[in-house]
Amino acid sequence: MTDPPFRTGLEDLPPGALVAVAFSGGIDSAVSARRIIERGLRVLACHLLLGPDHTTLDQARETARVLGLELHAFDMASGFEATVVRPFIDAYTRGETPSPCVACNPSIKFGLLWERVRDMGALRIATGHYAALGPGPCLVRPRDRFKDQTYFLSRLSPDMLARAAFPLAGLTKDEVREAANGLGLPGRPESQDICFLGGGDYRRFIESRLDPTAFPHGDIVDARGRVLGRHRGLIHYTVGQRRGLGLPGPEPFYVLSLDSKQNRVVIGPKSETHAPRLLARSLVWGLEPPGPIFEARVQIRSRHRPAPARVRLLPDDRAEVIFHESQSSITPGQAAVFYSDRRLLGAGWIVRRDR
Repeated sequence: MTDPPFRTGLEDLPPGALVAVAFSGGIDSAVSARRIIERGLRVLACHLLLGPDHTTLDQARETARVLGLELHAFDMASGFEATVVRPFIDAYTRGETPSPCVACNPSIKFGLLWERVRDMGALRIATGHYAALGPGPCLVRPRDRFKDQTYFLSRLSPDMLARAAFPLAGLTKDEVREAANGLGLPGRPESQDICFLGGGDYRRFIESRLDPTAFPHGDIVDARGRVLGRHRGLIHYTVGQRRGLGLPGPEPFYVLSLDSKQNRVVIGPKSETHAPRLLARSLVWGLEPPGPIFEARVQIRSRHRPAPARVRLLPDDRAEVIFHESQSSITPGQAAVFYSDRRLLGAGWIVRRDR
């Protein structure tokens, strides 16, 4: 393979430098490791043990064997529980819909794992994400825009970006599959969106960790507070949801918001799902913001098409985002990510939508 026209973060490393790879055993991390080796660099294959289920360990070992690598397994279950799983559960109790992968990358892969591999001589942390690096360094969108995963990396700090590498920056998913076949690694499963659910239902997972009374039944109301029915517990609903409400009406109802203080699900017609602005907190910047008020394209969930908006910075690491056109299903707990062209500027957690 020729070098891609997108920076991977490996370009300035001397021959023989050690690069740690977050190694799941799937094709993305395997091809990432192979591309590092092809550059004349050494690979430290790191498999993360994030809970009691170690079913992926055998696959990671076999993939490492095919590549001629020694696999190092790191037990990070306690840190993962504290920084990803517990906040995930707590967010649902607040009526939010969390994005645990956005939280995991800075805290686990580029946080706890870096602390381990730095002492082993690694100069970079590489992952199988579809992302690229620009000057600064800063995070930029990769060649494969359909697989673009910069949203999930949006809370990486400048220090984290300086030690990051993304070997798949200039590849498409089809090219990665072809490369994996050439390595004798066909048919490896795709990574799961939320790994600790094991493909299961998040509601059952959370209910297994909490007292059964944590999510009592309550009222379903409209935007004016009129009671229209009863809900089965806030955990069963997300903003923008249409199915499963069980309420007749002249047009379909959608979930507008979840009121955890009064234990209410607020619903309305599709037209009421749109709002022109949001408030975000806990801002993290990969690049310095252009000013106290600036224009950006703002992405509000992983599959949302970034929308033009004006961003106004507020005290206490908060920001108000005012969209040029109202956006549907702005969801507390999700990340609001700010882009300028291909460059990712920064991100914050959505607190609320404002009409």
